[in-house]
Amino acid sequence: MTLSLADLALYAGALFILFITPGPVWLAMLARTLSGGTRAAVPLALGVVAGDVMWSLLAVLGVSWVVSVFGGVMAALKLVAVVLFAGMGVLLIRHAGRTIAADSRLTRPGAWAGFMAGLAAILGNPKAILFYI
Repeated sequence: MTLSLADLALYAGALFILFITPGPVWLAMLARTLSGGTRAAVPLALGVVAGDVMWSLLAVLGVSWVVSVFGGVMAALKLVAVVLFAGMGVLLIRHAGRTIAADSRLTRPGAWAGFMAGLAAILGNPKAILFYI
């Protein structure tokens, strides 16, 4: 399989749209940057990159096989996504008054904590896996 320049441009454009759409990674980056500055945000960004690589590999290696074998998987994934997004919305509304400092897992100092926060933010982001699917 070969990729043309147009294919790469389309993929890069889709990644850019995914990047500018706010989500949990944006919240994590903002929280980490505001609490510890740029040096604290770099490990989180590296964790996000590692998570994106994992999602793309899972999408290529796993989901394509599952969909080819089980036709109803995409419908089930859509329902899971709806429930997940609705749950995230309810939790966001319920905890709208909480400050960033109320949950220190995103702002804990240290490179390893930042990397793991970035990895958790991207792996827990349903928008990312749905994009790769």
